[in-house]
Amino acid sequence: MSFDSAAEYRSHLAREALLPRGFHYFVTSLTFVPAERPDAGEASMNLAVIESEPGAVTVGVTTGNRFCGAPVQLARERLPAAGVRAVVVNNKVANVATLTGLDDARTVAAALARERRVPEEETLSVSTGVIGWRLPTERMVAAVRGISRSERGPVDVAEAIMTTDRYPKVAWERRHGVTCLGVAKGAGMIEPNLATMLGFIMCDAQVERDRLDRVFRRVVDRTFNTISVDGDQSTSDMVLCTSNGASESEVSEEELEALLLPVCRTLAQEIVRNGEGTTHVIEVRVRGVEDRLLSQRVGRHVANSPLVKTAVFGNDPNVGRILAAVGDALDTWDTECAVDGAALTVTIAGRRVYHEGSFRLDGAVERELAEYLRSAAMDPARSGYPQEAPNVPIVLSFGELGEETVVFGSDLSYEYVRENADYRT
Repeated sequence: MSFDSAAEYRSHLAREALLPRGFHYFVTSLTFVPAERPDAGEASMNLAVIESEPGAVTVGVTTGNRFCGAPVQLARERLPAAGVRAVVVNNKVANVATLTGLDDARTVAAALARERRVPEEETLSVSTGVIGWRLPTERMVAAVRGISRSERGPVDVAEAIMTTDRYPKVAWERRHGVTCLGVAKGAGMIEPNLATMLGFIMCDAQVERDRLDRVFRRVVDRTFNTISVDGDQSTSDMVLCTSNGASESEVSEEELEALLLPVCRTLAQEIVRNGEGTTHVIEVRVRGVEDRLLSQRVGRHVANSPLVKTAVFGNDPNVGRILAAVGDALDTWDTECAVDGAALTVTIAGRRVYHEGSFRLDGAVERELAEYLRSAAMDPARSGYPQEAPNVPIVLSFGELGEETVVFGSDLSYEYVRENADYRT
């Protein structure tokens, strides 16, 4: 769908979103002065709460970054042992690598437990924002204390957890009497090896924890772990899935996966489309590589190449950069030369540009590809709603073996540099 304004997009989400039963959403805000930057004056912070009725099971996947934040540590501690059913999420401050980080996360989670009368071990505090700043814990506890008076909807939650995101991300699906809805934030520090953002998936199916965990990890691997904006894996990445049985409907493992997959796929692709400074979404498909991990690595290497990214941003079909990135990837990860490079065919936007060891280029092909890139460009300054534009499809085919893998990435624009250069200033 195409939208002409933020109001139209938000109205669409509020009107069309299918809501799973047994969930409640709350949003509030506060102001504080960062202890680390008192000269910067007051900063604003949003708090969002997602709460399930009793009986929920929650599973999650967390970042592989070795310097993970306190919220990730708390999630790893509580998710395996209890049915977490209430989460408070703050933006602005990531709660990473501070002296009191884990205690602060527990304090905020405990405040939520008291406010909503939920057992403390069934709550989590999740954070996103500046790394290295302490949470304004006292202000947050005071804000949580009255949050029950601020019941909202999932679209409000999706907006509240944003940082540099240009619009809220919400997706939903209903099958077999079961409803699934997800919200996510993420625009920068996006690189696979967990989930590359914060994501919260709510489901009302009756499902045991082990089955939900097994299915959700497969879904994450096929969706959130196939995207990259800038190749930087965050300290705070986390995606949680809660199912509470409120629909009183049981689903098979295959039905559960079919329910979760389109929700997570939509959110993952919207993160790339909504990436910091993104003007093009690059879709790299790799075929004919038997080793799935190697196939993904090749696709990711192309999507993450600064030279490929900048060429796409400039609407320049500099296809030699793609070939160079593929060759570099194979040299790095295909040390036993299992992949036959001589079999490679490169296709961009449906036009074959490399085959049987040489490029197939002329002026007409160059003009055609440049025009396609221009038609696929989005305005990075436009915010509030997604823009309708095609992806830039790059197909790398080495033959017929193995399963096709796909990686979604973004280009690298002036706006990305400005966004991250000015992030704290």
